[in-house]
Amino acid sequence: MAPTTAPRPGSSAGYSLIELLISMALLTVIMGATLGGLSDVMKGNDTVMMISATNNTLRGGMDLVIRDLLQVGSGLPASHSINIPSGVGSTPVRLPGPQGTSFVTTGTDFTLPAVIPRAGQGPTIDGVATDVLSVIMADNAFLDVALTAVTSTSIDVAPGVNLATGPDRVAPGQLMMISKGSFNTLVQVTAVDTTARRLTFANGDSLNLNQSGAANGSLAALNAQVPANTPANTLVSRVRMITYYIDATIDPKRPRLIRRVNNGHETSFDNTLGTAVAFDIKNLQFAYDISNGTNNPGNVDMTTADMAGGGACTPNPCGPTQIRKVNVEVVGRSMNRLPPANQYFENKLKSQVSLRGMAFVDKYRS
Repeated sequence: MAPTTAPRPGSSAGYSLIELLISMALLTVIMGATLGGLSDVMKGNDTVMMISATNNTLRGGMDLVIRDLLQVGSGLPASHSINIPSGVGSTPVRLPGPQGTSFVTTGTDFTLPAVIPRAGQGPTIDGVATDVLSVIMADNAFLDVALTAVTSTSIDVAPGVNLATGPDRVAPGQLMMISKGSFNTLVQVTAVDTTARRLTFANGDSLNLNQSGAANGSLAALNAQVPANTPANTLVSRVRMITYYIDATIDPKRPRLIRRVNNGHETSFDNTLGTAVAFDIKNLQFAYDISNGTNNPGNVDMTTADMAGGGACTPNPCGPTQIRKVNVEVVGRSMNRLPPANQYFENKLKSQVSLRGMAFVDKYRS
């Protein structure tokens, strides 16, 4: 009898090697496509996040600049400027700026204007020189406070003013404008005695505003002016000097928009002070609309030529106290390069701000 042959296994016996290889190849293709799509989604999400972050930091920085510009010149004299030490016995006043700068007043500067433009004097980023801007305004929370005593280096404020807490709180490093009639001067607080209600303005302050030996523009010179000081005619107002510039020193790859109030310290001048209000800002530009009674030029950069009589206001020089509007441009870029072009995302915001304290009358008298 012939031997019998075992039947060939059916489909329940498993896949052949060829079938397994084909299925693995198909699975690899499907997984590759899925992971590639997921990678594209993740890259797209990263791109959206960086673009959103860039736009948010731009808006945040611009909002602060606009808020401060709206207050420029408020509470200052009609000249839109404050006297500073000048003449015999005076030395230059220091002004805030980016690291590596040493801005000071010149021998012909008798006042500080409410707007102090410095075109192209900030750091150069991607071949573009950035701008620096300082602005001055009075603080409405401490405005026209009466004085009971004035010396060449100190003042005593009237009873009822709480220098220790609340809106009247005063700290060393703050700026004060002392006014008597048509005379005024700008000084920096170096010490506060809350019990005696006394503010001291010792020589050697960080901005070099306290110069008791200066012939003009000092507290000593104002104190000597007639009439004699009385609570009715001698007043003090707190003043803020706010400076905007770009810092590209701490992290050159991520330039920062800096907002600096006064100097930041009462005795030590330090251009590393200031608060970063926006990151990844590569450009900051200011231009100004002028009211000079003749050609009233707009979008003036306030370069050296403009302010010397050879620029936009020819034949006369453009003056900071003629500024009525400020045109602001802030340019931001993404923190990292974006795929697939491997380039930074850049965006810019522009705004124009009318300086209310410079352009409008806010006090009416019959």
